[in-house]
Amino acid sequence: MYLPPNLYLQRKFAQWAHIHIWLILAIALLVLAGWLMEVEWLKKMGSPVASMNPTTACCFLLFGISFLLLRSGRASLVTTAHLLLGLLILIALSRIAALMAGIDAGIDSILLNKKVMAENHPGRPSRMTFNTALSFFISAIGLLLIQSKSEKKQKAGQLAAFLLLLLALLSLISYLYQTQNFFGLINYIPMALNTAICFFLTGLVLLYCESGRGYMQHLTTTLSGSIAARVLLPAAILIPTLFGLIRLWGYWEGLYDNEFGVTLFSMVTIIVMAVIGWYTTIALNKRDLQQLQIQQELEDSKEEISAIFLNAPDAIVVIDREGRIVKWNPESERLFGWKREEVLHQQLADIVVPPELRDAHRKGLQRYLSPAESKIIGQTVDIWAVCKDGRHIDVALRISPFTLDNKGYFIGFIRDISEKKKTDKKLQQFNEELTRQVAEKTKEITDILERVTDGFIALDKEFRYTYANKKIGDLTNHDPSQLIGRNVWEVFPDAVNTPTYAAFMKAMQEQVYVSNTDHFEPLEIWQENHIYPSANGLSVFIRDISERKRAEHEITRMRSLSETLIDSLPGVFYFYDETGKFIRWNKQFEKVTGYSNEEIAVMHPAQFFLGADKEHIIHRIKQVFETGSGDAEACFTTKDGRQIPYFFKAVRMEYDGRTCLLGTGFDMTEKRKAEEDIKLSEQKYRLLFHSNPMPMWMLSLPEYKIIETNEATLRQYGYTREEFLSLDIFKLRPADDEDKLKRYTNRNFRGIHYAGVWRHQKKDGSILYVDITTYDTHYEGSPVRLVLGIDVTEQHLAEERLKQSYESIRELTEHLHNVREEERMHIAREIHDELGQLLTVLKMDVAWLNKKLSPGPGPVSDKIHDLLLLIDTTVKTVRRISSELRPSLLDDLGLLAAMEWHFEEFQKRSDIKGYCNLPDQEISLPDSVKIGFFRIFQESLTNVARHSGAKNVEVELQKNENRLILTIKDDGIGFDTGDSKRKTLGLIGMRERAEGMGGEYCIEGEPGRGTTVKVSVPLPLQELKTE
Repeated sequence: MYLPPNLYLQRKFAQWAHIHIWLILAIALLVLAGWLMEVEWLKKMGSPVASMNPTTACCFLLFGISFLLLRSGRASLVTTAHLLLGLLILIALSRIAALMAGIDAGIDSILLNKKVMAENHPGRPSRMTFNTALSFFISAIGLLLIQSKSEKKQKAGQLAAFLLLLLALLSLISYLYQTQNFFGLINYIPMALNTAICFFLTGLVLLYCESGRGYMQHLTTTLSGSIAARVLLPAAILIPTLFGLIRLWGYWEGLYDNEFGVTLFSMVTIIVMAVIGWYTTIALNKRDLQQLQIQQELEDSKEEISAIFLNAPDAIVVIDREGRIVKWNPESERLFGWKREEVLHQQLADIVVPPELRDAHRKGLQRYLSPAESKIIGQTVDIWAVCKDGRHIDVALRISPFTLDNKGYFIGFIRDISEKKKTDKKLQQFNEELTRQVAEKTKEITDILERVTDGFIALDKEFRYTYANKKIGDLTNHDPSQLIGRNVWEVFPDAVNTPTYAAFMKAMQEQVYVSNTDHFEPLEIWQENHIYPSANGLSVFIRDISERKRAEHEITRMRSLSETLIDSLPGVFYFYDETGKFIRWNKQFEKVTGYSNEEIAVMHPAQFFLGADKEHIIHRIKQVFETGSGDAEACFTTKDGRQIPYFFKAVRMEYDGRTCLLGTGFDMTEKRKAEEDIKLSEQKYRLLFHSNPMPMWMLSLPEYKIIETNEATLRQYGYTREEFLSLDIFKLRPADDEDKLKRYTNRNFRGIHYAGVWRHQKKDGSILYVDITTYDTHYEGSPVRLVLGIDVTEQHLAEERLKQSYESIRELTEHLHNVREEERMHIAREIHDELGQLLTVLKMDVAWLNKKLSPGPGPVSDKIHDLLLLIDTTVKTVRRISSELRPSLLDDLGLLAAMEWHFEEFQKRSDIKGYCNLPDQEISLPDSVKIGFFRIFQESLTNVARHSGAKNVEVELQKNENRLILTIKDDGIGFDTGDSKRKTLGLIGMRERAEGMGGEYCIEGEPGRGTTVKVSVPLPLQELKTE
């Protein structure tokens, strides 16, 4: 039996199934989190009776994952889902068997065993109940059955879901009514509240996932029974449960006794169920009434169709897909002469098509009746038809397809158009004659229009071109013949929504003459249109006025430019004729005077001045009109009485046949104030310049002549004022410095410049050392260079003596270093030669005594042995002291061998690891440079060992162009190099050694970041030649 499904509801059920399964997974994960973090609320969901067992939570996860895998639609995941469901069934059966046998298999205490057993005590059970295990078994079996394609298995799976819902509902209602007897089955272990909720959701998932099949399809149809069931089933569960809870609550609170509560529960349940039944009855009655109304409308529609079919003015024929006639209305009988009984089930081609055309027509008709290829379906075509008496008639045929009782039919509407054809033929002959006459007249009019200098077009009511003369071709760059028949807005789409478009529309709609001027950008033309409407379209004369518009635009542009320039002038602008009538003035004129535009227009120029200024301005205006130009200074009198000093300049010019005056005026207020400030500034400057105790003089630029000096300069150089002003500035220097000064002199304007200390020569020939600073400025409107020359002779001589003293100290220091090195070398050789020989002889004598003494152990032998060891130690000490005083390797093998030997000794003594990178070949250096370089290297390593606390040190010696560079880097504690310059004498000594060799010494350090020493000395000339 076919049941019409409610597809929307079935899709909603499928969505709810996925929502419920994700809710189950979330509850299970929260329970596991509660067990792991020992959060009681997560384990029990607020129930004080029991917690969900961790194994139970894992079983819900197995079920949820299996469901999602089975519903994913991927065949590769089905096997995995079946394995997970098999594991779930195995766990459930194991627990059921253990409970029935009365043994504790521990299957539900595998996970978090200690926490589960610690909580599993009377009043707080946490073990998997019998009905929990049974529910898992039912859930897994139900899911496997529902996923099957067998109708019987699906129904069995849905029965399992109903059973699962009953078990879960039993536990939930027991929690709701606080009836612990129904929490568990077989043995009393209560089911947790969150477990019961998950099983209830599981039952709904099993029913919702395939709601269109099995028993659930009866609930998800559009039939009245399904609608009633969807209302009654939830009410049958919720209403008794709710009112049962209300009844118990009233009893527990003492509002009424047990008997009254039962009576109240029964009455309320009866009333609510009656209301629901009544509501369902009304809804079903409405649905049945709607179906009856639809059936009645169908019957009425059939009667209307039948009346139309029987009384239609056209012949109506219905054929099946094979072309056989199944309907033949009375008009068909009248038109073709065949009775309905004669033509039923006959081929339409055999009845209406002439015999000579039937075979071809039958084949063509069959092709046309095919929906895939038909070109006749839905369209009216004219064909030949034959009547019963053999007459041939013209008919119009229109065919449309339709479906009835799952069968395809075609309905044909046939109209006799024989008279229409005759009329059309006569009309065609008349039109041909009329066309010939119109063509003749059109040629006459066309010849006239072609001679017109303006463009002309004729448009029909659809704005299609019917005519365009040659001038239109020139204006639009289109062939006039190619425009005929085309829509003007399709040819020129950019013209839509322009003023021309609006003018055409207005003329067409209102049937009035319209003219307009418009610029059409795509063609870069200005056009003047004269549009004459008629009932059949528009006649339009188009004139190209681009040149005229360009001239007007240029005039407008120049006028706008002049207006802008006049209004943007910083001063006032005015223009008036000989009578004093103002013709033009700028905004600044109005702003300065305070008069409005209307007031200025009726005023005379002399009205803006008072007293003597007024007479002066009138006189100057007359001079301008007489001589042609002039200027004047006077005070502008504003509307509020203020007087502003202005400078006016005017010229005479001719305008519109009149002699006029054009002038401008500039505010002199700031200029006069600046002039006063300059005068005051010059007075102050002269006072400061002449009374300044420092020698100062001015040089003109670029002439470089002395134009001013003060008294301090004259006292310093011993000249009189006249002598100094006439002096050549280059003669102020000694003759030896004159060429140097000329090369150094820059006569460009450059501002402040410090020139340094120069030698100057006084009038008596004595030499001064002068510190020169220059400042370029303006004096009396001309550029000058102000020179400040301070006598620093004593300071300069003191600095020279200090430099000589420092050079002497450095030479002494270098001499002391050389003497010390010579002494060290002498002492080292004396120790090595003299003391070394004596120790060798002493060792030989003691060894001889040791041999002469009687053999065998004894105090004397032991003492001699110790003496030999002491002598060996002394020899080594002598060698070490000699090497430290003056390494023999430095003289014998060179700098590289001495540095390598000392670095190895440093590592042995300090336990600091190091890396030494030296050139492969010995570098030829003077002895003073070698010993100086070695001493710096020796002192640097000593500082590393004593102060750095480093674990590693890197040494690198390299030649870079014409310099020898030594770099020593450690990873020690570092230090502040600023403090070392003030406190460490060793660093000063190394710097002096480096500078004595013509080199540089640099030390860089930072607390906690180590220290780097870099020494750079120039290579001697012979070494550079060798390279």
